[in-house]
Parts: sequence; structure tokens; C-alpha cells
Amino acid sequence: MNDFINDFLTQRFVSDIGFAKCSDTPFEGLQNAVSMVFRLSDAVVEQINDAPTHTYFQHYRTMNAYIDSVSLQLVMALEQKGYKAAAIPASQSIEGLAGLFPHKKAAVRAGLGYIGKSALFISEKHGPRVRLGTVFTDAPLETVCLPQKSQCGDCNICAKNCSAMAIKNVNYCEGMSREDIFDAKACSDYMKNKFKHIGRGAVCGVCMKVCPKGRK
Repeated sequence: MNDFINDFLTQRFVSDIGFAKCSDTPFEGLQNAVSMVFRLSDAVVEQINDAPTHTYFQHYRTMNAYIDSVSLQLVMALEQKGYKAAAIPASQSIEGLAGLFPHKKAAVRAGLGYIGKSALFISEKHGPRVRLGTVFTDAPLETVCLPQKSQCGDCNICAKNCSAMAIKNVNYCEGMSREDIFDAKACSDYMKNKFKHIGRGAVCGVCMKVCPKGRK
């Protein structure tokens, strides 16, 4: 099943794929998570300076729609084989600024990267210039559940470049909450106040662009 899923997702341009065991699944009986990493366009990200661009906003939204499409296709493929499966939406807030299940939690457990000071997932291959997808299933998969430590060290480039002052310059450790390292409300309020002209629900992207892990 791991090989089947790898082939299925590779054909759909998924950049990196991992398999994690998640006992805290939001779906009863579905403890195996398929974590998918989708690489963003470097050409688009490089246009970001101290504010997001219209192109990045559209790229972000289009990528989310594509992730939802690929996730649904994987769910349908697994169900066709007789297994249960359900996808976490690419970008959805259910309670406050949190989603149903953090994509980065599954990605970290799958060994695909770590959580940076910016609270972004930092891919081992592509840095923070990625979007994530997650599908939970009861299909028999070889999974892992790996703790990952932050590799940010003394680097504080993202914190220095955050105009919202939302990044607290704290290295993430397993068990910490997002609020321990990042003020999500300050980030959200700043984006709403400064970037409404770009689009509804505009995203910033500055911390992602400046991170050395994503630069070539």
C-alpha cells in the first residue's frame, strides 16, 4: 500500500510523501496518516518583499484547491480498494484560527521536516516553501511516529522580518503549543489590516520567503 500511494501521488506532482501513526486522529478508526508536501513556485515566492503579491495570493489559493483535489482523489482510490479514508482540508479554520488537525503535525511525525520559529513546517527538502495535505485511512501502511527537534538554532531572520511581530524567536520543542512560539492573532490581524487590497483572506509569506532553509 505504501508503494501504491507513493506511485499514485508522485504522478500527481506531490513533492514529498510520508506515512505517520496518529493516535489523536479526528476520524475514529483511521490512525494512519498520509502526509503530502506540495512545493510552491520559487519564482512566485521570490517576488515577495515586505508584503505579499497578487500573484502569490492567487498561487496560494490555487495550490490549496489542488491539494484538496489530490487528497480527494487519494481518498477515492483507497475507498475503491475497500478501505476507509478521509482528508483534512488544505486550509480551513474551525475553532478560532485552528483547523481540524494540523497538517504539520502529521508531516513532522512522518519524518518529513520540523516546525520552525515561524510556526511554519520546514521541509527537509524545500524549507518552508511548501503547502501540506493529509489523508487519514485504515489501510495497512508502514508508518512511523518520529519526534523532530527544531533546527533553527540561533537564526532569527523570520522574527526580524515579521512586521506583525508575531514570531517570538523561540525554538519549538515537542509538546509546545503554537501560542508558545507564535501569535497567530497578531499575524491574522496584521494581514487583514494591511493586505485587504490584495484579496480576501490574504496571506503574507514574508517569513517563508526570508527563511534560509528555502533558498537555493
